[in-house]
Amino acid sequence: MARLDDLKRSPLFRNVPEDAVREALGVVVERTFGPGERVVEQDAEGEALHLITAGVVRVSRVSLGNRERVLGDIYAPGVVGETAVLAGQERSASVTALGEVRTLMLHRAHFEVILRRHPGVLWNLAEMLARRVTLLNDELIAFGQNTEAALGHVFSNLYRQRLAAGVPQPEVLPLSPSDIMLRTSSSRETVTRVLRRLEAQKVLEVRPQTVTLLDPSALEATLIEEAD
Repeated sequence: MARLDDLKRSPLFRNVPEDAVREALGVVVERTFGPGERVVEQDAEGEALHLITAGVVRVSRVSLGNRERVLGDIYAPGVVGETAVLAGQERSASVTALGEVRTLMLHRAHFEVILRRHPGVLWNLAEMLARRVTLLNDELIAFGQNTEAALGHVFSNLYRQRLAAGVPQPEVLPLSPSDIMLRTSSSRETVTRVLRRLEAQKVLEVRPQTVTLLDPSALEATLIEEAD
């Protein structure tokens, strides 16, 4: 029953008929990944998607010139790898387990059958992709402004993800200065300068491996003022 409950919690199978969930239950494969293990690898064939049932993963992409950028974290319950499966393309990014991660792997052939038979799953998929497009648009706007706006987007989005996932102390973000550099494509000097200013304003507290939001509700407003 644990797998059935995991499927029902997944964004893909939420509020769909029981027969759709049970059909998926018969074909998914349970996988476990340790810290640092790849769930999917950039440029590999996209033969299956993963429903994350426990843990958190980090999505990153290496672009031309071997420059890596962290695109974000995804907490359980979440989905990774669906874009390559839908498009029949190679993986556009790598997904790495940050701790112990459990997934239910669903192969393309089975996924296609489920989508054809159960429109509710297709609707959930469309809704999930639409939210990602909206988030990407917000990110492009923020990153096109300056470092303050980019940091505001990264911190606020990660806080909301942790809050939705029920993570203890969601305001304590597992981000080091190096992590922030990889997420915002900013220099260490710029990141350090902005963090120090925000810390002096009592907006956040910086430790070597964490950033604690002292007032999450005021974060975006403060950073917008800084950007202006």
